[in-house]
Amino acid sequence: MVRGETTNPDIDRWALTPQQQAAVDLPAAGTSVTDTAESISVVRQTVSEWLHHHRGFRAALNRCREEPWSSPTHRLRALLPKAVAVLEREIDQGGAPLAAAVHVLKACALYGKPQPISSTDPGELDVGEREHAAEQLRRHLDTF
Repeated sequence: MVRGETTNPDIDRWALTPQQQAAVDLPAAGTSVTDTAESISVVRQTVSEWLHHHRGFRAALNRCREEPWSSPTHRLRALLPKAVAVLEREIDQGGAPLAAAVHVLKACALYGKPQPISSTDPGELDVGEREHAAEQLRRHLDTF
């Protein structure tokens, strides 16, 4: 395996190389850094550098992670009032619909692990990334 370049200064500085494009879906699907590196024939450190220092790669990875949330989230949000009503009835009366309501809340990231939120714009992935992610989370929670 060879160590790849983290960026190419002759082109858009956040554009992805063919290797990065091939690799970006793997970590989004839960593949380890080591397995991702082996899959595209680079050393582990190269993938690690992309994950930590290449804004274009990180933004593309964030887009991959965000994609499965976009369409279903809108549909699930429409179910939130019904799920909350079921929870209210469950608290008042008891019954079987509780599990379904909890699944809706989990799917909307209101219960358990929160939805991954980070910038998909390479220009915003800098030292202030934590502040940006916190602001996006605040805006996301305000929609509920």
